[in-house]
Amino acid sequence: MKFDESKVYTALNADELKIGSKVIVANNLKDLKDYIVRDCTASTLRNIRPEDETYRFSTDSSAYALAYLIEAPAKLKWTDLKVGDIIRRGYGTRMVVGIDADSSDMHIYSGTAWLDDEELEEWEVIR
Repeated sequence: MKFDESKVYTALNADELKIGSKVIVANNLKDLKDYIVRDCTASTLRNIRPEDETYRFSTDSSAYALAYLIEAPAKLKWTDLKVGDIIRRGYGTRMVVGIDADSSDMHIYSGTAWLDDEELEEWEVIR
């Protein structure tokens, strides 16, 4: 695969990357480029750590300083959620506390408000 600088995420732009993305991770630029060129296996991004940490990108195995986006996660649908799930948009985090399967466009009650299905696509599950 060819290395594309626009797909690199660092501590500076980490919050722009969505949880659940398929990424290749490394702790330095040379290793990251090597992994991309060799088509290494992508990991699933599980968490973005706070700004005061060097290794902000967490996968199942560890945390890393750099991430290269391979594939963004699918948009969140109300049918992907269950009561008790934690969802996030930017710095806002909420718990799903109700689901209305009979509604036409507002299925998820989260925090203290209903989210319409279009708005829900901007959120991500962090469980």
